[in-house]
Amino acid sequence: MWEEKIICPHCGRETNKAPFCKFCGKPIDLGEVREVKESSEPINEHKGEDVEEIMEKIPPQEISEERRIVEQLANFYNWRHKLIELFLNGEAAAEVFTEIYREYRSRIQSINAKRMELIRSLEQKMSELTTRLEQLKVRHEVGEISDRQYITDKLAIDRELSKIKPKLNMLYNAFNVKLADIPDYEEKLRKFKDEIAERGKSLGLSQEDVEMIIEDLDETLESLKGLLELHRKLKKELDKIELRYRIGELTEEEYQAAKQKIERQMQL
Repeated sequence: MWEEKIICPHCGRETNKAPFCKFCGKPIDLGEVREVKESSEPINEHKGEDVEEIMEKIPPQEISEERRIVEQLANFYNWRHKLIELFLNGEAAAEVFTEIYREYRSRIQSINAKRMELIRSLEQKMSELTTRLEQLKVRHEVGEISDRQYITDKLAIDRELSKIKPKLNMLYNAFNVKLADIPDYEEKLRKFKDEIAERGKSLGLSQEDVEMIIEDLDETLESLKGLLELHRKLKKELDKIELRYRIGELTEEEYQAAKQKIERQMQL
């Protein structure tokens, strides 16, 4: 027997005209969906899967260039900070320290320039894709393009966005430090800055060198602000989940799932 078909707004599959999708089970507002007239075939070739599941199955993207740049940059940052530590502990002469420090400084500036160039390029691409996605949605809502074409084009754009996001996330963290460790990392750099300001000249550095190192550390601390803000937001979400669980709003299963998701983000 023939039944009217509609496109599920949640999973994008063709289902019977009913209050719930027969594939994903989510409720459907029948006043906000279109009937399928041209074909009874499913418009989504990934039958039985949510869009989120489809995106999760996309193979890991090629991010070797981004990883190489971040690893190089992180190495020089770590070596620079270890160098400062050794100097402050009296384990390096001022002249030798300054020569190596300037070498690391030059390399950091060079690699960081490449990192920022990649970030700008990827952010521009993401902006273009986001605009295309918004235009696609509007064209679909006014009826210019079919449901089938909308789902196909949207998935293609989503795939492109899924390639860009992990690359940007990697490039934003130029220090290759886990998000959970960012506050301790920032505190260590602040201590370096204070000690260089207080003891640098007495350890043999010129005023010019002291100002150069403080300027570099200030620049690094500024770069950490975005990561610190993200850490604070995730910590706040973790506290809220804990509270909701303790008052009984969340079940044990819901609490553990939400907690583990945030903890995974903190380990990135």
